[in-house]
Amino acid sequence: MNWLAAAGTFAGALAVYPLAISGLGRMGLRQVERSYLPQSHLSKIGTPTAGGIVFVIAVLAAWAVVARDPAGGLVAGAAALGCGAGLLDDITKVRCGEGVRFRPKLLLLAVCAGLLAVGVFATSATTQIVPGLGPRDLGLLGLALAGFAILGTANAANLTDGVDGLAAGCGIPGLSACAALAMLEHRPELAVTCACLAAALLAFLFFNRPRARVFMGDAGSLAVGLALAVAAIEVGALVLLPLLALVFVAEAGSVIIQLSHVRLTHGRRLFRASPIHHHFEKGGMSEWGIDFRFWAVAILAAALATYWAWSAGLPGGAR
Repeated sequence: MNWLAAAGTFAGALAVYPLAISGLGRMGLRQVERSYLPQSHLSKIGTPTAGGIVFVIAVLAAWAVVARDPAGGLVAGAAALGCGAGLLDDITKVRCGEGVRFRPKLLLLAVCAGLLAVGVFATSATTQIVPGLGPRDLGLLGLALAGFAILGTANAANLTDGVDGLAAGCGIPGLSACAALAMLEHRPELAVTCACLAAALLAFLFFNRPRARVFMGDAGSLAVGLALAVAAIEVGALVLLPLLALVFVAEAGSVIIQLSHVRLTHGRRLFRASPIHHHFEKGGMSEWGIDFRFWAVAILAAALATYWAWSAGLPGGAR
């Protein structure tokens, strides 16, 4: 059932996207010039953005029709929350040239992360896999870690969305791994939701691959980050989230390292640009080259996380 649902979600999103792209363009939701972007990105100005709306609606519909379970509902709800927060930022960028300021945006995401952390633990997702120790009930510590992980993953996914196809292609392996872990834990409804979101992202990727016809915008990147973090926590993989979202973590880490190095060395840069995908882009690597390498890392990391979780003993599942 989950594979049929995922196939249906993929086909539906694939059919809707051409119409959605035209609609987003007519509404004026188009990429605007940003001062920090590489020169090669100037040709992308005017491309429709906020395309994440479609894959979020697709997963909400799939959950409502096929799953209707609390855990899957939180994953779909996380995507919807991220989409709403991101859409506000996308609209502000189009109208004002710059998005919502950093602190208000961070506060909004922190509220979303806090609500989702309470939600996942209200569904009894307190037992998490700890490598080397197996499943452990983390209690209130897990609640705090969940809030931090959800907030961090959302911001990291947002930073990754800077090259055509990158964020979507790196989000699919992590969500697919969560679907596989949910199946191993005998939770088919949660697996359906994760698989459908991965399938909807794959449909989006058909139109977002270089050279993109549509961008996911913050409406999409924040949705992917929040949903992936919640899905990982629901399957007991909170501690393994840095592997499931390895590229996202590396992208955010490169920004932190770059800023720290600039401050410590009074202006000297460690990377040509950050996030790290811009470092490779300024070094002459094509967008396809960046995508293939980063996708490969994401796939391998997600596969390792899945194996590690299975070998450690899954909450509610069999080794």
